[in-house]
Amino acid sequence: MDLSSSSIAILVVLGVAGFFVGNFMAARPKAQESRVADFRLMARKMGIYPKLIARPEWLSDTLKALRPPKADPYARTDTSVPMIAQYTVMMDELKLPLAHYRAIDGRWQLLDQQIHTPKMHRQVSKIDGVVIDLPASIVSHALGLSIKANHISLYWLDDSYQHSHKAYKLDNQQAEADLSHLKQQLMAWARSVNNGMSASLDEPEDRKLW
Repeated sequence: MDLSSSSIAILVVLGVAGFFVGNFMAARPKAQESRVADFRLMARKMGIYPKLIARPEWLSDTLKALRPPKADPYARTDTSVPMIAQYTVMMDELKLPLAHYRAIDGRWQLLDQQIHTPKMHRQVSKIDGVVIDLPASIVSHALGLSIKANHISLYWLDDSYQHSHKAYKLDNQQAEADLSHLKQQLMAWARSVNNGMSASLDEPEDRKLW
């Protein structure tokens, strides 16, 4: 069937338009990516500093337990180090020793490491065994905690936050409340190590500080 020049021109225009529309749709960020980006931006505005880092070796087992690797006998061996989120709060008045904690059964577990003085050991033990008093949507994805000098950092899988929600957009009200709780609790833990203050925002019957 012969096509007229006008028909060919229309087909060409439609083909070009389809090409550009397809590229535009492919370039659009996924709903989950937009939600995570909005959450991180909100955290930064609230004085919490998020960044993606290569998973530290001391969190290797914790990450595997929380997000087991997929068993695929035909998959190529992936030697790359997974990326996780680090959310940091800085407090200029702090002078914290270096310590790492893993999230084990809803509590912080101090990692065995070299502690130089008895005072430092007493400090870092302040939150060893403490209940991880964070919103369920955060604590269920928590991996670990670290303290050093004037900052305290939470390591977690923030890409799983509100992941089960059917809404495409971030629930801003809930996210703001969760981030506020997170910041206040991180500050409470840091102060507990720094000067012996209570590590909990409020003391329940099941004490959060042993």
